[in-house]
Amino acid sequence: MTVGTERKGENPSARLREIVGRECSRGGPPGIVRVETVLPRIDALAWLRAQEAGVARFYWAGRDGEHEVAGTGVADVVTGAESDAVDSLFEQLRARLEAGATAARYFGGMRFNGECAAAAAWRDFGGYRFVLPRFELSQRGSDSVLAYQWPRSSANVDTLMREIDALVFPETAAACVHPEAAGRDDLPDRAGWDAAVAGSLALVSAGDLDKVVLARKSTFAFAAELDPLACLQALLPGAEHCYRFCFAPAPGRAFLGASPERLYRREGHRVLCDAIAGTRTRGDGASLDRQLERDLMGSDKERREQDFVVRGIHESLAPLCGSLNAGVAPSVVKLRQCQHLMSTFEGALRDGVGDAELLKALHPTPAVGGYPTGPAVREIGQREPFDRGWYAGPVGWVGRDGAEFAVAIRSALVEGSTLSVFAGAGIVAGSVPGEEWDELDYKISHFTQALNLPR
Repeated sequence: MTVGTERKGENPSARLREIVGRECSRGGPPGIVRVETVLPRIDALAWLRAQEAGVARFYWAGRDGEHEVAGTGVADVVTGAESDAVDSLFEQLRARLEAGATAARYFGGMRFNGECAAAAAWRDFGGYRFVLPRFELSQRGSDSVLAYQWPRSSANVDTLMREIDALVFPETAAACVHPEAAGRDDLPDRAGWDAAVAGSLALVSAGDLDKVVLARKSTFAFAAELDPLACLQALLPGAEHCYRFCFAPAPGRAFLGASPERLYRREGHRVLCDAIAGTRTRGDGASLDRQLERDLMGSDKERREQDFVVRGIHESLAPLCGSLNAGVAPSVVKLRQCQHLMSTFEGALRDGVGDAELLKALHPTPAVGGYPTGPAVREIGQREPFDRGWYAGPVGWVGRDGAEFAVAIRSALVEGSTLSVFAGAGIVAGSVPGEEWDELDYKISHFTQALNLPR
């Protein structure tokens, strides 16, 4: 159940204590309890950075500025070792959401490929991991809403009160200070990349594949441990029209990024999807930027690369929908560092189709895997010398009546004093290894510029 209040003039911790005490005294049915209090709007990321660092934390902001949420602590978690156990995941989430507060949402993600072994760096993330945060700060117009969530069956009033008293409400945001990066290691290196692209192009030429998306991991070593939330804060000025996210399941480990790509958004029976592919950098001036846009729109190679994504999504989504509208001609979406071709889909789902069916059908799209999907993913497993983990996997939230997932590109993994930044490029007939390598560099430039990393 959800208990709310609109009283904003009081100390939020004192108000929460009052609501929690009253709720615990009267009892109720089992399930997740959610209590809320409204307070004058505060910066969600600054609030999150001020909380205790030793507990799980997360941040999520929608691509169009909606659904900005920061969370700390764990009220409930659904996790598993195998990311391909999608049916089990959503069965568990559905049962918990139906028994709990109507406003509750679980936030998390899953591995790109559940069939390959997970590297040690990803051990705290699991094959999938979705968390209902203990404390959640979200934005509602000119106000912020502070929610506290806990399973009624495990409620201990003294513990709940101590947790409330530990909350911090900073008046100003802490400065974002980053240690200096001491070095950079690319995996694969340039020679390895050229060989991998050549091998994939041979399969394309033979007709075994139309497209495969190969990725690179660029790891930066720092002189001291990184603050993942400070890293995300530094990325925000260049993250217009992007999903912003950070999942920190344990101290010293976090997965964060700013992705322009929506896997899908479900609102009841309505579903929205994107097909993004094809890339050009941004021009220094308006004239050059328009020329690069025209070059992108007029490139046969880039249009074919994006068309494989459109085709793959249409083939996956059409059987799940009673009606489906898809943009035929792509438009150009402009980000701070790059511009891409994008087509949109909107459909009405058939009865009985839910998030499990959508996710299994749509992930991975040809934008991050390739086309056809099965052979492309197998090629990735053979060519890439690292574990993608959650990179290019689905990240987002699931609620009782809706869900939204981004594709976790333009992302990085924090491990103590190292930062591994991931980027991929679609390999199709006509791809040139050196040009694709350069594309990887400007795809990670939002990290290198924001954090002053070696280039």
